[in-house]
Amino acid sequence: MIPTQGCVQWLVRPIGFQALIRRCPRCALKRHFFPGGTFRVNAQKKILDIWSIYKCEICEYTWNIDIVSRVNISKIDQALYERFLSNDQEEICRRAFDYNALLRANNVLGPPPDFDVDGDDLTAFAGTPQLSVDIKLQYPIPVRLVTILAKKLNLSRSHIVNLMEAGMITGVSGRDLNRKARPVQMIALDVGGVMAAGGPRCLPEPGGSRDAP
Repeated sequence: MIPTQGCVQWLVRPIGFQALIRRCPRCALKRHFFPGGTFRVNAQKKILDIWSIYKCEICEYTWNIDIVSRVNISKIDQALYERFLSNDQEEICRRAFDYNALLRANNVLGPPPDFDVDGDDLTAFAGTPQLSVDIKLQYPIPVRLVTILAKKLNLSRSHIVNLMEAGMITGVSGRDLNRKARPVQMIALDVGGVMAAGGPRCLPEPGGSRDAP
């Protein structure tokens, strides 16, 4: 018996980091700076300073971004402090995509990173009339929902808008499509209608319903 509705989660995962723009003294030009993957921790007489170390994309000149400044070490959560000391990569990523903190510090943002959308393609649900899609951002990158759908479904953005207007994509308005995607968002797809729109990720492989590895 073919199920009338399927469920899938798509995780939007950035490739690389958010770029910051500043003048590189060594290059004598404005360059993109990216996290170098380490923190710098300095504790003097129980007063703590912590920086995230960024590097110029061309010459690797380093630039320290304040995370903790002149704070008593007793005020820092011990588990968090250990993550700073161990250069925890998840913490590096969390800080690199904390847009509120980056902008509060008057940093100039460069272009957002590219991204992948992890999760089963529509071919895994061929024959299922309705698919509920849970779209989650791994980090709050500034990307429009229509761009996420276009990439995952391998369709143009105008195709995505047309599908929404035809009722093949529901749970979202045209205005929502062109807004920055929320951290968590649910939509529904008419699987047959979307697959008929074309795109390698939408069309069944010969002899099976899933994409070839």
